[in-house]
Amino acid sequence: MTDQRSGLVGLEPFAPEAESGWYSAMEQYWHAVAYAKDLLEGQPLAATLLGRNLALVRTGGEVHAFSDICRHRGASLSLGSVQGDCLVCPYHGWEYDMQGQVVRIPARPELSDVFKAQLDRYPCQEAAGMVWVSLVEEPWGAVPQLTQWNDSAIRWQTPAFYDWKTSVPRRLENFVDFAHFPYVHEHVLGSRDKPEVEDHDVWREEQVLRFVRWPVEPNEHKMKELLEIEEPLMTVENQYHLAMPATITLERIFPNGRRYILFMSSSPLGPGACRNFWHIGSDFTRGPEDEAYLLDFEDRVLAQDKPIVESQLPECLPDNLDAEMYVKMADSVTLNYRQWLLDLAATYLNREA
Repeated sequence: MTDQRSGLVGLEPFAPEAESGWYSAMEQYWHAVAYAKDLLEGQPLAATLLGRNLALVRTGGEVHAFSDICRHRGASLSLGSVQGDCLVCPYHGWEYDMQGQVVRIPARPELSDVFKAQLDRYPCQEAAGMVWVSLVEEPWGAVPQLTQWNDSAIRWQTPAFYDWKTSVPRRLENFVDFAHFPYVHEHVLGSRDKPEVEDHDVWREEQVLRFVRWPVEPNEHKMKELLEIEEPLMTVENQYHLAMPATITLERIFPNGRRYILFMSSSPLGPGACRNFWHIGSDFTRGPEDEAYLLDFEDRVLAQDKPIVESQLPECLPDNLDAEMYVKMADSVTLNYRQWLLDLAATYLNREA
């Protein structure tokens, strides 16, 4: 509902179980859990998703995900090894095939066929330089795509992932909250002299929230050099694709047609913690020095955002969305995102009822 006099937008309150609903609904999707480059052939890798510890394995060019707990004495399988096509426990050497079935018990080989120990096994795919896992056999939607990943004109760099003590929705909302730019990122992404948020359209396309905006932004000295644009201010086309529930692509198109791309997937470690995997791409960098500048720029933005977002209470979205207020247009993206989360929660809760 909208208060026409104040320009504030409100949502009808929803039941307290809706928060647990959207968190549980996240189980129905694909999530990034590791960088593909970190999952080496024959070396298990630990990961965490929605409170579950996972053991990732690459063998024969395929990626696999299992529960990271041996059925014998509960040791972490990610501390073990891969021998042939088997994941080997570091504690007693139990071997599991890529279906998660125990196939060898070294202490009593004759019992290997008798024991029916089975690991939980999860759908696992590799895409856009990341390893993706779903906790259900039939996820809602496909693995998020980065269509520019194979574009030969784009130079990509993959920084280290970063963890924040906040929920995935809080992190995603921070990424698409444009009204904070002049205050948290003054002289970097905005100016307090021009705090207004311009009109922009927001719409859904299947499992993707789309929006485009054309802000006027400061043109820093180094960017002037890289882009070969002399004006101190420039209008930049920003195209956003938010693949539900937690993956976003931002393609920035500068006045001369040059492109800068941010791809970020926020993975829920638990209700109040997230791990963020990301790529930076551009078609105007000339080498490592330019790429280091872009990474430093993004690190500055993250360092400014992190303490603010981690201070937000509650860490998860409020049980009652009327607990927070919404400014028409300035909060249009986050409003649409929250409404979609409500829809996901309702779908999940109705299915479970």
